[in-house]
Amino acid sequence: MGKNLLWEIGTEELPARFIIPALESLKILTEKKLKESLLNFEEIKTAGTLRRLTLFVKNLSEKQEEIEEEILGPSVKIGIDEKGNYTKQALGFAKKYGLTPENLTIKRTEKGEYLCLKRKIPGKKTIEILPQILLNILQNIYFPKSMRWGNYEIKFARPIRWVLCLYGKEVVPLKVANIEASSFTFGHRFLSEKPIQISEADWETYEVLLEKNYVIVDPEKRILKTKEEILKVSKNIGIPEMEKDLLEENAHLVEYPFPIVGEFPKEFLRLPEPLVITALKEHQRYICLKNKKGKLINYFIAVNNNFPKNLEVLKKGHERVTKARLEDAKFYFEKDLKESLEKKVEKLKGIVYHIKCGTLWDKTQRLIELGIYLAQKINSHIDLEKVKKVCFYAKADHASEVVKEFTSLQGIMGSIYADYFGEKEIASALYEQYLPSPQNESLPQTWEGTILSLVDKIDHLVSLFGSGEKPTGEADPYGLRRAAYGIIKILIGKNIFLDLDNIFNYALKVLEKQSFLREKEALTEILEFFRKRLEGEFLNLGFNKLLISVIIKLPLNPFDQFLRIKALKNFQDRKDFIDLITGFKRVSQILKGIEIEKLPNLDPTLFKEKEENELYFKMLELQPKLEDFLNKKEYIKYLETLLEFKELIDRFFDNVFVMVEDKKIRENRLKLLAEISIHFNSFGDFTYLM
Repeated sequence: MGKNLLWEIGTEELPARFIIPALESLKILTEKKLKESLLNFEEIKTAGTLRRLTLFVKNLSEKQEEIEEEILGPSVKIGIDEKGNYTKQALGFAKKYGLTPENLTIKRTEKGEYLCLKRKIPGKKTIEILPQILLNILQNIYFPKSMRWGNYEIKFARPIRWVLCLYGKEVVPLKVANIEASSFTFGHRFLSEKPIQISEADWETYEVLLEKNYVIVDPEKRILKTKEEILKVSKNIGIPEMEKDLLEENAHLVEYPFPIVGEFPKEFLRLPEPLVITALKEHQRYICLKNKKGKLINYFIAVNNNFPKNLEVLKKGHERVTKARLEDAKFYFEKDLKESLEKKVEKLKGIVYHIKCGTLWDKTQRLIELGIYLAQKINSHIDLEKVKKVCFYAKADHASEVVKEFTSLQGIMGSIYADYFGEKEIASALYEQYLPSPQNESLPQTWEGTILSLVDKIDHLVSLFGSGEKPTGEADPYGLRRAAYGIIKILIGKNIFLDLDNIFNYALKVLEKQSFLREKEALTEILEFFRKRLEGEFLNLGFNKLLISVIIKLPLNPFDQFLRIKALKNFQDRKDFIDLITGFKRVSQILKGIEIEKLPNLDPTLFKEKEENELYFKMLELQPKLEDFLNKKEYIKYLETLLEFKELIDRFFDNVFVMVEDKKIRENRLKLLAEISIHFNSFGDFTYLM
């Protein structure tokens, strides 16, 4: 038998971005603490708004589980004398726990036999231990920032104003700061006047009562309701630009959504669409509207947390703010158009990229050098002058007034300015340098954009690692993991073979030339960091760890390694391939511990058995084919060709004794096997499949 637990922490308004992480943390902490406290439960649910965080535990047991405890006393040698009587030590041990020595048992341990006391400890009532459990949870809920208020020691994201806490029908005796828990909650700040009594910890009752008082406590339901209301008010006007993040943020800024449509002067439609949308989104969290052709129209939606008495007054207030924001955006944009791209690039000398890696001008010089080097590596037909120009203008928009105000428009504004100043041929590439991104997973389409995107990310990785700013644990403030994944996705997605050891090494030399290289061992760290990201990407693509292990330690070349693991996956379930790996296992085991580099050259005149000759001539026959398939990256054919070794390897081990006493013959046989193993190792490390 159990009872439900309902716990609501009422607060002053929480920032929208705090809510979901706090609820996730609340759920994890609750599950952990209840299990530690030996309390059983059926389900844990969390919900919340900007004014409350709620926990619901279904069927929480009414008391802790009973536990059996073993307490070791003195050893048998000390506790029982030669006549079999209990000594003072045994009597004292038993008395300490209110028992007689007859209640003791003997327990065998690694150190010998000991007198042992076994006792059952009854569990405490849940209602008695809940206050301490909940208080501990409350103090450990994750928030990006916490605060103290009044003279209270407790810290929370915002001051706590009420606490509802019910276990079944009983109020839990919990006190937070100066607030005693009760059976009362509160509805909407403006639309619900009186406290609401909850008679029992029942989720459906709680949720329905709050909704009647204009609070949708479940975040998913609130997001859905917000979307429905937005679509309703915009139905005959336009199509809302409802990005997932913007919709969710609006839903977390209210307890019940009341969207309203506003209008702004048509003259602002002459501004670039991304600028209008971003100005209204980032400053006001407004949602812009488009027509059926996908063209921006002069309407927006504001989501309110209250239904006003006078809709027209509210509408005009939103419109007034919107006009002011767009006037600012227009001023910044028009000012930017008065200054050429060259002057913007010149200004990069005064903008710090990173204090340890120089200015954006320094980065631009690195991009130019890396861009030309990389272009020659991956496509000999690329116009190098065009690549140089793209890299030169890559960060020009960072010196613009618009990007200073709206950093999310970097690349987008660069593309717009390039188009305006007559550099149409590179405009797309300037935008594509930031692809793929969390908002847009598309890959660059132009070769110049691909080159710029790659070198921008490569320089970012190399510069930060080279200057000693590498990520630690989960902390990655400079987005180095995102940069690495971006490189991997581009190389695999666009079928580009690239030796990353080489390009990272070259990038470090460019960094050193500018005197920013501080970590001499940076290359090793970069490669290891990148290898882990590549492993993660292969896992995301559905490859298992064993297959990944075969190819992950090869020189870093993501697309090449992708082709190898893809070929391997096609072969992994074939019986003849499994048999081949079994044969190779015998080869690798016999070579284990042998210093292969010290073996003399292979001498066919020393062969004594026909199986040696057969294996040797098969190797000579297959060697040019294998080398050709390896060079052409035809890995399916490579693995199929390796299969031809199978029967000969088996016959060799069935009929040839390798470790003979004659040193020359022994070493010659080992050398033959070593040369066979080279063809396996050239593909990957097959020992992981054994």
